[in-house]
Amino acid sequence: MNTSVSDEYPEVTLLLRHWSNGGSALPAVKKLTECGYGDYAAAVARLALRAPDCPDRERLEAAIAQIANVSDGWVRAIEEFANHPSEERWDELMRFVPAEEHYQRFRYTLALLLSLHCDGNILFQCATKIGMSSDAFDLARSGTVDPEVIEARGEGSAARPAWLGLAAQAAFARNDRWSTLRYLREASQYGESSVLSWASISEIRSEADEELNDELDRVGVPRV
Repeated sequence: MNTSVSDEYPEVTLLLRHWSNGGSALPAVKKLTECGYGDYAAAVARLALRAPDCPDRERLEAAIAQIANVSDGWVRAIEEFANHPSEERWDELMRFVPAEEHYQRFRYTLALLLSLHCDGNILFQCATKIGMSSDAFDLARSGTVDPEVIEARGEGSAARPAWLGLAAQAAFARNDRWSTLRYLREASQYGESSVLSWASISEIRSEADEELNDELDRVGVPRV
C-alpha cells in the first residue's frame, strides 16, 4: 500500500488488516474509493475475488464496475462482442474510452468476457495488442487459449522467453505435459533474458507433481 495513503487515512490500514485476518475486503475497497484511490481499491477487490469462497463477491464486482465507470450499455456491448469477437470490434469498443478510465475499463472488460466464455484465442490477441499485462497471465492460466497462439505472439519479441513461459502455462492448464516441458526448456535457453520466464516457471513448478518437476530438472529448467 502506498505510504501516503496509509499516512493520510490510517483507517485504511486497519481495514486492510481486517481483511488479511479473514474479514471482508469490501470495507477497505469502499474507503479507498471514497478517498480517491480507485486504482488501489480495484486492485484489492480483484485480489479478494481470487478466493473461491470470497464473501461479498457481488458487491466487490459492483465496486470494480463503478470504479471503471461501466454503464449498462457497455455491458450489453460486451455481451454482443462475446458472441461475435474480433480484433476489429475490440478496437471499435475501446477507441472512445476516456484515457483516464482506460486501464480499469480494460481490465473489467477482459474479466467480464472471460466469464462469458468468449473465444480465448481472440481475447488473448485483444488483451496483448499493446504488450503483456497481468491479464495475459490470467488468460493463459484459464486454459482457454491455445499455447501456439501465445507462442506466435512472442515471435521476434525481445521478451520471447516471457511469452514462452505464458505458452507453457497455457499448456499446463490443459494438462499437456510434453508442451509444458518444451516451452519451458526453450525459454530457459535464452541466457540472461531467460529471467523473463521465471514467474511462469515458478508457478508451474509450485503446482506440478514430483514427476514433472524431475523432468523439468532433466531438460535444464531452473528451480527459481
